[in-house]
Amino acid sequence: MAMNESFLHYIWQFQYFDKANLETQQGEQVSIFKTGWLNTNAGPDFSGAKIRIGDLDWVGNVEIHQKASDWIAHSHTQDKAYENVILHVVWEGDEVIKRMDGSVIPTIELKDRVDESLLKAYRKLITSGTVIPCEKSFQSADELIKLSMVEKSLLKRLEYKAHEAQQVLQSNGGDWQETAYQLLARNFGFKINSESFFQLAKSLPYKIIAKHSSNLLQLEALLFGQAGMLETKTKDEYVTALFEEYLFLSKKYSIYDSRLSTAQWKFLRLRPANFPTLRIAQFASLMASEKSLFPTFIEADSFDKLQSVLSCSPSVYWHSHFHFARKSKTKIHSFGQASKENVIINTIVPLWVAFGKAKDDQRYVDRAMEILQHIPAEVNKITKIWSGLGMSLQSSFDSQALIEQYNTLCQKRDCLNCVVGASLLRPQ
Repeated sequence: MAMNESFLHYIWQFQYFDKANLETQQGEQVSIFKTGWLNTNAGPDFSGAKIRIGDLDWVGNVEIHQKASDWIAHSHTQDKAYENVILHVVWEGDEVIKRMDGSVIPTIELKDRVDESLLKAYRKLITSGTVIPCEKSFQSADELIKLSMVEKSLLKRLEYKAHEAQQVLQSNGGDWQETAYQLLARNFGFKINSESFFQLAKSLPYKIIAKHSSNLLQLEALLFGQAGMLETKTKDEYVTALFEEYLFLSKKYSIYDSRLSTAQWKFLRLRPANFPTLRIAQFASLMASEKSLFPTFIEADSFDKLQSVLSCSPSVYWHSHFHFARKSKTKIHSFGQASKENVIINTIVPLWVAFGKAKDDQRYVDRAMEILQHIPAEVNKITKIWSGLGMSLQSSFDSQALIEQYNTLCQKRDCLNCVVGASLLRPQ
């Protein structure tokens, strides 16, 4: 396995190499007082390092490469951002590297200074054939480290979801009300139809919805019509009423030409309870019951209040239909418990975190983490893998964290950025 820079970053950050008689390629003694902070943006790899080279103390940046010649290959030679690099750390010093003014950049080579057992352990970990790279040694990791892994992954997931919410907010010109509405609509698509629901909400602004919140039939007409599901009149009186209402309202608000097509909605292989027609009916019911969506979400400070807010029952027609003109043999229930929990996890929690960050108010972030502990852990193929490794998933706090851990670190074999992986690689 070829050496990679991620592993070199890890070796440098934790100083897992022999520093006895450490010298540059030019023979100057090197002492490392501070490794610096890993830079995840453009520019040198570590900043704020403090190093003594010969008789001089330096504070600045450190750049890391597999080979010294990578400096040239990566076009750093003419990049002023790399002119203040005080030390070049390489696995193999195959070339002498100079700055623009011709001065030599001090370089140290690590190839013969890293314990072979550490290299073997790393190779074994990232080339493992198991789903979780450290599966065979996971049980030996300290429980406090596993707890740290869960907390770190949850925070990372919340950051990611909040960032998505912030992007939608930005596209809406900072309008939290519109953003909450669009994110909620996307959630009602439950993966398969999420993008179609999102486009539906974008084509039908919340200010229009709010004007008709006291009339459920009009809300249904707007949503079904804008979804492209009301193309012609039928013998069904309810559908005809929706069709006529939509024709009037769509012309009033000039939204007819921006409606979706029926081809954008997926029904195949979905359980009837997840048909987009029923979901739209439930969504319309929720819009009718909540007169001001975003404040309602922000002010609901308990799991019970959130469940109450999301307890929407569709209109009478949808008590016996999953689709237009197709009567169901069984009574259709309102928005289910699992669906409510899904919305809390994927819409309300990210909104709280995004709002807390925008207002610099940690209370909303803390509330988001707390509410997740009141929701049962999700059960899916990913959480089952972790349960098989002995992890106890008590709530969605745990399941959300471990889903993030699996998706962003384990699948990518990014063990060096995992607290468990780093602990298992620590030299004894």
